[in-house]
Amino acid sequence: MRAEDLTPVELRVRDAFSRGERLDLRTGDPEHDDPATSDDWGPERVVRGAALTWLLLDGAVAEPGHVPALRLDGARVDGSLELDYAEIPYRVTMDGCDFRGRVTLYSARTRQFSLKRCRLVRFYAANASVDGTLRVRESRLDGLLKLDGIHITGSLDLAGSRLTHADGPAVSANRLQVDDDVRMSDGFTAEGEVDLRGARVGGVLDLSDARFSHPGREALRAARIHAEGDMICDRLRISGEIGLPGARVEGVVRFWGARLSNPGRRVLHGYHLEVGTSLHLNDDCAVEGTIDLSGARVDGRITLRDARISAPDGVALALPHAQAEEVDLRMSRPPQGVVDLRHAVLGVIRDTPRTWPDELRLDGLRYGRFENPLPPRQRVRWLLRDGSGYAPQPFEQLALSYRSFGHDDDARTVSLLKERLRRKTLPRYARVWGAVQDATVGYGYRPMRAGLWLLGLLVFGSVVFGVRHPTRTTRGSTEVFNPVIFTLDHLLPVIGLGQGEAFTPTPGTQWIGYVLTGCGWILATTIVTGVTRSLNRR
Repeated sequence: MRAEDLTPVELRVRDAFSRGERLDLRTGDPEHDDPATSDDWGPERVVRGAALTWLLLDGAVAEPGHVPALRLDGARVDGSLELDYAEIPYRVTMDGCDFRGRVTLYSARTRQFSLKRCRLVRFYAANASVDGTLRVRESRLDGLLKLDGIHITGSLDLAGSRLTHADGPAVSANRLQVDDDVRMSDGFTAEGEVDLRGARVGGVLDLSDARFSHPGREALRAARIHAEGDMICDRLRISGEIGLPGARVEGVVRFWGARLSNPGRRVLHGYHLEVGTSLHLNDDCAVEGTIDLSGARVDGRITLRDARISAPDGVALALPHAQAEEVDLRMSRPPQGVVDLRHAVLGVIRDTPRTWPDELRLDGLRYGRFENPLPPRQRVRWLLRDGSGYAPQPFEQLALSYRSFGHDDDARTVSLLKERLRRKTLPRYARVWGAVQDATVGYGYRPMRAGLWLLGLLVFGSVVFGVRHPTRTTRGSTEVFNPVIFTLDHLLPVIGLGQGEAFTPTPGTQWIGYVLTGCGWILATTIVTGVTRSLNRR
């Protein structure tokens, strides 16, 4: 293209470009200036894409004292703006324009590139380098926004734009690298997948007040993303899955007041997600689908306070092998679905019986303490919501938690309840022996019971033998009978006090002597077994 080939309006664009001035072709009527009505615009507002390409690549003649820049508002751009592999040392700022063809910056090097309130059919800038901000703000894009491998030294601003791509992803930004913030906020809407896999964000990833829609599939695909700031998803509305496997966010991940929906499937996939500060799904956050944070590591707190989670036919919250200093499960209502905490490592658990889920999975869960410890029998009811069957570890962990705060009696209560539940899983003969240990010494956690049994049997035997004196044997000819010592001689078969050899119970009371001796052996055995178990637990 040559200068003499330019139309009158394109000559005006050239002159304004050379002086770095803004050329505004709008009429001032908001309805008529809407890019959607560009079919009604006259030739005085139509610029060819080839003419803009020529200006940016070859046609700039800077006027003295001016810095060239393309600043054009209210134009209809016919044809494609093709700047592939180009070196563009000028700022490009366009507002309220309608691009009828593609805008391509494949592997280009450019300064700040800003499109605001525009309408586009495609925008390709894969592998490009932008020295400054790339902005496609409050615009309408009816095709693919392709930013794979792009490097932006400033920020990426897509706030308020609406992207629709019926045949594939709305945004493809694999390996995107932005040194500052990424803003997909303030009404940003994507109908189709937004792909940010492997992206590097030097600042904040802002998705607040955005809308993502890709029902039944990944709406936001952000595996292995690395954000050095926060990930803000306040009031986010999403239909589909948020995929964050292997992602790393140095600051906060926040979903205050968000609405996440992917019924019957995962809605938040955070497998091995790493968060440097805290993860918030609270402030009336509503979730329909599974929150899967398996293996996630949060250096601070995971909070779901006042959240609502619904996954009635599956797992509502999955935290197996996750790590966090705190987890707040005080939701606004009980989650509909299973809460899976198996093998998680948590510092403090904040919960309330009012919002306990119907089913828990707790085997292997380790924690420091409960903010609200509750009496042991009530806390055991929390453990019993594990529908996968008896497992000893959750009880031992709960006992350890009580013991670490000096509540030894509560810890013994939990251990005793654990043994009683374990007994139900044993063969019949073992259940009988367990019942004996429970009744006599409480499996070693209630040793005072043995003293009460001994005292009761001692009183019983002393009364019986005090009324029905035994007969003297030949070896006891000089022994003075004492019913208490005689009873003790039967109850303590290992210790001989002499009365058992000197006297023999009468035929009517002989069976009582046998019972006392048998009870003595049983008590001795259960005391040794129970106390040994209790000491081993310490």
